[in-house]
Amino acid sequence: MSSRRLKIIRKIGYTGNIFGLEFMCPGIRPLPGQFFQVRVDGGVDPFLNRPISIASYKRGRLLLVIKIVGRGTKMLSLKKQGEYLTLLGPFGRRFRPKKMRSLLIAGGIGVAPLHFLAEYFVKSNTHFDLLYGVSTSKDFIMRRDFLRMSDKSMFVAEKGYKKKDTVVSAMKKVRLDDYGAAYACGPKQMLIELQKLDVPIPVYALCEDFLGCGCGLCLGCAIMYRGEYKRICVDGPIFELGEIDFEV
Repeated sequence: MSSRRLKIIRKIGYTGNIFGLEFMCPGIRPLPGQFFQVRVDGGVDPFLNRPISIASYKRGRLLLVIKIVGRGTKMLSLKKQGEYLTLLGPFGRRFRPKKMRSLLIAGGIGVAPLHFLAEYFVKSNTHFDLLYGVSTSKDFIMRRDFLRMSDKSMFVAEKGYKKKDTVVSAMKKVRLDDYGAAYACGPKQMLIELQKLDVPIPVYALCEDFLGCGCGLCLGCAIMYRGEYKRICVDGPIFELGEIDFEV
């Protein structure tokens, strides 16, 4: 495990409760799905670090996109450009996506790690489309990036947008025979509903959960996968969706 004290070189405001922190972090070679544990402050309050997926890594510039969901992420949102944070990692299994035409399925803040996957696809000359759903039109982030990187981007929102729909309902209208694989990241309920569709192509879920330690010791992120308990932080966080048992 590597620990780095990094300076915030840029802070990005996406929406009222989603922001990005960018750091210079040369010398690492992260792959899609990996994440950092971010130490919120110099003391022990809050005690646990916050797991944040990698949203972008280009020429040594590391971007973490964070949604305010509690006290720890609220404290991170108060950090300013020029301040320093301690990052541990990257954690997670080094997953190499298949080089075939793919569909990215994003729900809410789940779009952030898929943005890093999209960068990987562009670099490897792999074609992909995006299906991105949010609650309201104000929740969209990184739209211009995806419009530039993807062959086709489909945006839906449950309210306040011209295309009112959910990700799962929109999936039923997608011609899946055009793709060799799909990658999904979003709320747990979205993944459960996607699994019920029983789509004819492999779907890989980028699982996000409470990751207490990030290195497999606390067992707080265990899920049932292919009949065995797996730890999202070290065995994942990417798993084949059809093999996850969400009822355990």
